Amino acid sequence: MGIMFHDLFSISDLSMKPGIQVPICRMADELGKLWENSLFPDCCLVVAGQEFWAHKAILAACSPVFRAMLVHDMERSRTNRIEIHDLEPQVFKAMMGFIYTGKAPDLQAMADAMLAAAAKYGLEHLKVMSQRALGRDLSVENAAHTLFLAVLQSAEQLKTQALDFITAHGFEVSQTSSWKTMVASYPHLVTEAYSSLASTHHSLLEVPFKDLKQC
Repeated sequence: MGIMFHDLFSISDLSMKPGIQVPICRMADELGKLWENSLFPDCCLVVAGQEFWAHKAILAACSPVFRAMLVHDMERSRTNRIEIHDLEPQVFKAMMGFIYTGKAPDLQAMADAMLAAAAKYGLEHLKVMSQRALGRDLSVENAAHTLFLAVLQSAEQLKTQALDFITAHGFEVSQTSSWKTMVASYPHLVTEAYSSLASTHHSLLEVPFKDLKQC
C-alpha cells in the first residue's frame, strides 16, 4: 500500500532533528590552567628573582630556543632550572600565556617588548602578532623607533610597513627626535633602510639623506 501518512510524518520529523553537535575544543584552556595553577610542573624558570613553574615538554614543543636549552645544556637538564635574564616578569608571563594557550596577549602596552621576546625565543606566530600591533600604531613620532625595532629583530613585515610610512611622511618624520636619535646612534641602519628605496623614492628621501650626511 506504500508509505502511509504517519510514516511520512515520522520521516520528516527525523530529518528535522539536528545532527550530532561537536563541542568546542577546550584544550587551550586546559593547558592554560596547567600554567596558571602550576599543576604537575617539572622545571622552574627564574625571572628577576621570581620563580615560575612550567612543563619542559610544552616549552620544548613550542619554542626551539627552550628546546635547545633543555636538550643541549646538561646543567639545566640536571637541575630543571632555567634563568631568564632578558625579560621583565610581566612580559615573560604574557609570553608564557601564549606558549600554553596560543592566545594573543594584550599587546597594546608591550608590543615592542613582546616582539623582542618572540624573536628571542623563536615564537614566530607571536612575532607576527607583535608586528601587526606595532604596525597599527605607526605614527610620525614613533615611525623611526619602529623601524629600528623591526631591523633589530629581523621583523621584515614591520620593516616594510615602517619604510612605507616613513617614505610617505619623510619630511615630518625627519623632524622628530626619534629620527634624529636613530641617525646619530645607528647611521648604518638608516643607510641600510633608505638605500633599498632610494632608486624609486629619490625626491622624498633628499631631506633624510641630507641629515644623514651631516652625522
